Amino acid sequence: MTVTEGLGLLVLVGLTAYAVLGGADFGAGLWDLSRQRRQRELVVRSMAPVWEANHVWLIFVAIALFSGFPEAFAALSRSLTGPLSIALLGIVLRGAAFAFRQYGAPYGGRPVRGTGLWARIFAVSSLVTPFAFGAAAGGITTGRVRADGSAGFLAPFLAPLPLVSGLLAVAACGFLAAVYLTADADREGDEELVNRLRVRALVTGVIAGGLALAALPLLPAWFARQLSLPAVAISVVCGALALELVRRGHYQLARVAAAGAPAALLGGWALAMQPWVLPGEVPLRVASEGTASLILGILICGLMIVLPSYWYMIRVLRAPRTTAEARATDRNTVAGR
Repeated sequence: MTVTEGLGLLVLVGLTAYAVLGGADFGAGLWDLSRQRRQRELVVRSMAPVWEANHVWLIFVAIALFSGFPEAFAALSRSLTGPLSIALLGIVLRGAAFAFRQYGAPYGGRPVRGTGLWARIFAVSSLVTPFAFGAAAGGITTGRVRADGSAGFLAPFLAPLPLVSGLLAVAACGFLAAVYLTADADREGDEELVNRLRVRALVTGVIAGGLALAALPLLPAWFARQLSLPAVAISVVCGALALELVRRGHYQLARVAAAGAPAALLGGWALAMQPWVLPGEVPLRVASEGTASLILGILICGLMIVLPSYWYMIRVLRAPRTTAEARATDRNTVAGR
């Protein structure tokens, strides 16, 4: 494996982690639109430990591109200004809305005026952000994006493939979130929420699969020829397996299978794009082999620190609640009602 391939693989790892982990957080915004208070509270409990930490993967990707592939980073910054600006605005609004909503309606407290508005901003921005990321990937795939940004601010991303890709990203995030939330509700023993979220997981999974099929005839001929059939097959198998596991009630295993579907799809997309960042214009290449080797080593060392820290954070913050804590939370919730 060359240095270029090693750095590219690290970028793909970061993108996959952000798609699987951050995508589930974005999808939770869709289910936060529910009028069911218990479902909204489950979203908060599931997201609270990790919703900001997941952005570490986006930062990792940006640093790896900026330091390892400066030419590609510059080209993507110019050509994807439109969708990336929308995505970043969505991330900021989403974070602010989530925080302000919690201050306006803490556990057991009566919501103050404006709390509902922050909740809607949180939900809408949670859907707009993955749509923008998906549209950006679809725009790159069409080959209409230019390195100097001359193709336009938004025009290349209003074609059928980018729009379907954006919808696919939203559906995939909603599916991941529904599966994860179903597993969390099952862990807490809330059968009513489990049944409700289980149906949502099955429906959004079918929608995501349908959108993926709808995108196939829209792919450029060169991309379709290079598309990795094993990666597509793995994605299909993981998606179908996740649906079956959810149907049978094996929610913890379904989480793994559900994560495998978008991960395999993203891997297949990256393989089909190789060796291009922007098809026909900007290849994936490092500026200097020596510098790139040093950057690769530093990034690997960074991952060795981040991965166990991330795992430990989730293990601590998502530890099962004690009986006393659960009763205290229930008393506060009842008092707030």
